[in-house]
Amino acid sequence: MKTGCLLIHGWAGAPFEMEPLVAPLESMGCVVRNCTLPGHGATFEEFCTTWFEDWAGGAESAYQQLAGEVDRVVVMGLSMGGALALHLASRYPVAGVVTMASPVYVYRLFPPQMKDWRLPLVRFLRHVRPIWPGEPRRAEANAIAPWQGYDGATSLPQLWSLIEGVRGVGKNLHKVTAPLLAMHCPTDKTAPSGNVWEIVRGVSSQYRRMELIPIEEKVTAHHMLTTHRETRDRVCGLIQDFLTRNVCL
Repeated sequence: MKTGCLLIHGWAGAPFEMEPLVAPLESMGCVVRNCTLPGHGATFEEFCTTWFEDWAGGAESAYQQLAGEVDRVVVMGLSMGGALALHLASRYPVAGVVTMASPVYVYRLFPPQMKDWRLPLVRFLRHVRPIWPGEPRRAEANAIAPWQGYDGATSLPQLWSLIEGVRGVGKNLHKVTAPLLAMHCPTDKTAPSGNVWEIVRGVSSQYRRMELIPIEEKVTAHHMLTTHRETRDRVCGLIQDFLTRNVCL
């Protein structure tokens, strides 16, 4: 049987962040599709015209195309890409699902879990100041955990769409029955680590495996598990083991 692997990148990112998985998966005989979500890989202005339903629709189109070429599909994603993988797994008969640093909530008030205290205000701030300027990633951080995407500013309407979208994914976790591998760094500053517990508890999968992957350095947000120099090899090995055990390659 021919196995396909659909790789889904994160919010405002690019397929670059999933690229370290392509060659190892292909070496196992998988057909790999590293998709580009709508509004990504172009301009920030184009990104600002897309919403969670567009990103979910792009992931669904990529899944359907790959499913037409292979016998079974494993969906895997980083950050929002993992939430979209769970979305697909709740709607389609996937052979497995892998999440990495993935949110089903972006922030929580009780107990407080959030990257920035302003996140709960995004619902209102998006109408006042839609584009919020920010500092570009430091070169030191990018050397440790390479990333490509829209940097230096945040579009609050799109951020609110992400917040609402992943919340909807969380409400449908019980519909996920495929084997699950969920990975997270306990000190992730972007997606609170409580998310991985929420995912593992919420799915209906008979096989569910959680891996907490520590990061020692103090420079990055501990979020880019697929490209981070401390975690990328372990992440790749865990995925290969998951596929061998659960997809019978």
